[in-house]
Amino acid sequence: MANLSIDCCRRLAEARRAKGITQSALAARVGCTQSAISMLEAGQTSKIAQENVQRIADILEVKLDLAESPETAERPAALLPGHAFCPNAACLSNVPYLVDGRMFFWPAPQPSGARDARACAVCGELLEHLCPNCSAALTQGACCPACGRPKVTDTVSCALKTDAAEWAARRRRDIAEWRSLQG
Repeated sequence: MANLSIDCCRRLAEARRAKGITQSALAARVGCTQSAISMLEAGQTSKIAQENVQRIADILEVKLDLAESPETAERPAALLPGHAFCPNAACLSNVPYLVDGRMFFWPAPQPSGARDARACAVCGELLEHLCPNCSAALTQGACCPACGRPKVTDTVSCALKTDAAEWAARRRRDIAEWRSLQG
């Protein structure tokens, strides 16, 4: 079990994005799940083993004491064909809803011509082009058509201080308002 500050978790996420590595790709290199990476970046450090955190830091070339800022590398130039989605559950591009008390996120299609076609147009997270669970090609929807698992890992509901249904309804209103302001 890792014990990191939220600032350290955010810096690991920033280093991953700067290197152009998706959560799924990093998880494959470390030998953990994409959801473990997502939870680590959300500050839920009790969900990942310390040795995996050290592997992540090594891959990202980040010292866990963060005395130095992470070095950046060029991002891959080509995108994979097909649908892309933001894996960040807290992003306004992912609409939350509950099914039998379980939180799911419906990822909105990313607009073409965004400021960075590799990154979410809303929050800047690197987009996923394959299922983070089974690496199948994606279609629209909250769950992968091949493995049936959610595309976006719920890193929100376990950290909520309020009722999940209430939060999801409020979040959908916030998303609708944000979209209306976008034009």
